[in-house]
Amino acid sequence: MSDFVERILASMSIEQKIGQCVVIGMSGTRITNDLREAIVRYHAGGLRLSPFARIFRYFSDDKAAQKSGAASYKPSLEKIAGEGLPPYATPQDYAATLNELRALAAARSPAIPLHMVIDQEGDTSKDLSRGGVVQFPSNLGLAAAGDTDLTYRVSRAIGKQLKASGLDMIHSPVVDVNINPDNPEIGRRAFGDDPELVAEQAIAMMKGFQDEGIIAAAKHFPGRGDSATDAHHACPLLDVSRARLDAVELLPYRRLIAAGLDSVMVAHCIYPALDTEIATVSRRIVHDLLREELGFQGLITSDSMTMGALIDKFGVGESCARALAAGIDVVLMKAENQWRGETFQTIREWVENGKIPLSELDDKVRRVLRMKEKYGLFEKMGMVDAAQAGRPYTDTVILETAREAARRATILLKDDLKAVPLNHAKKILLINQRNDIKSPNDRHDHPALFQDLMEEELPGLQCYETSFGFDPKEEERILAYVKDKGYEIIVCTNWYDRSNKPQTYAKALIDAGYPVLLLTNDPYCAKGLGGALPTAPTLLLSMNLSPQGLHMIRDILFGRETAQGRWPLVNYDPFGLVTKAARS
Repeated sequence: MSDFVERILASMSIEQKIGQCVVIGMSGTRITNDLREAIVRYHAGGLRLSPFARIFRYFSDDKAAQKSGAASYKPSLEKIAGEGLPPYATPQDYAATLNELRALAAARSPAIPLHMVIDQEGDTSKDLSRGGVVQFPSNLGLAAAGDTDLTYRVSRAIGKQLKASGLDMIHSPVVDVNINPDNPEIGRRAFGDDPELVAEQAIAMMKGFQDEGIIAAAKHFPGRGDSATDAHHACPLLDVSRARLDAVELLPYRRLIAAGLDSVMVAHCIYPALDTEIATVSRRIVHDLLREELGFQGLITSDSMTMGALIDKFGVGESCARALAAGIDVVLMKAENQWRGETFQTIREWVENGKIPLSELDDKVRRVLRMKEKYGLFEKMGMVDAAQAGRPYTDTVILETAREAARRATILLKDDLKAVPLNHAKKILLINQRNDIKSPNDRHDHPALFQDLMEEELPGLQCYETSFGFDPKEEERILAYVKDKGYEIIVCTNWYDRSNKPQTYAKALIDAGYPVLLLTNDPYCAKGLGGALPTAPTLLLSMNLSPQGLHMIRDILFGRETAQGRWPLVNYDPFGLVTKAARS
């Protein structure tokens, strides 16, 4: 036991201890008064960063149960802002901003550093995207390479970039085993549908992050791969036997824990074989299963406490208090509104009433402080040289790793049109979705990037831009547009992200018999419309909707590169690729 940690713990007030158990959301690139208050007044232990948006929008904001505070309660400040892109910040600017926030924490007594947390899963799941940050495929795209060494090198490349920007922790790897092809939330975020393969890939990713000084938090415990409900909007239920949970969902966690996992994120999901309560607030699941039975001694964090049925039932503050009482060490409270103050007030009431024993609160804070000590955050209070923040973005090893990962995350599933490589002499139309999913809209990464890349290649290319998600009129407009124009190839994007209902025009064009070369980032056929449509005559799958992925797609289409990925799924085989491989 660290004497250093014990000395700090002995000097802390109840409020300071509670603060270390709460991670606060920070949207955008500006420091606002409510954020300063969270650090100074509430002693927040960490920040969850969303630099791509001006304000974090809550999934159940209008349904959360409202609670009234005590007469002496002074509400927290709120961040009231409109949607859109925040002010542009270079990598150097953003690192300097995080240093400024760390300085606020350093001025506290005792001086305890903030830990900075982010999501950076790859493909469309990216929270750090501005200024030319090098991006990578989804986890399923990495699995398509079938190479744990590549996954390790990719996570080191991600970790090196995060660390240079002043980030300490990542909510990855995703270790859900996606055995339900209709899962609306996990899908290609998972490494696949085989628990053994998921465990192998996840361990490689974890070790890469750790070797770059990044705390890895595996998610979503006990497992979210077999679900048809998105936990952001409602509470999923996984009604399977304990034996099935052990064989599938829990297997990767046992392997990761044995390999030295530092942190676990708990899912907002009900598992009747374990408890009738939502896992986040279930002591049977968090304490008895994860802490005692599986022997996990690291840091347990919640998923965002602004999600789904949990806060609809209990309200935000009580949900956070219940999660801590269940055995979670750190609650993720991303909301930038009045619920912030309610959260700290309610947790304090639960501590004072003995619902959260003071001894357990101390143990939680010990785990937080030990983690910060282990990863060197007390050195310079976690501050970095902001002037060097963008340096990894031009690192040749990182760039070469990104290109290799993009190549091996791409599969030419079929080419009945014999269209690849594209013939410059043919009359070609590009129908391209405007990719505005967390787009920084800078010169490195913007919604029309793929269109620009294709127009550079084909000076006579006709382009038709459409929205990323569903437009009820678009199918009719596109069918009318292509009629009688004699296009020999229609390159049609069918990008998919869980935040959008799929467009219908791709399937309509294929059904009408047009020569469609379909591009997609999703191997699943989402809702029969998004992702990989088996009826497309030519179909290129790249599980990497990032600038690096789009450049690779362009180069493959024109014959300068070859798609090297292999089908990454075992139990979902609409193209007969697993069967063919077994026969060969």
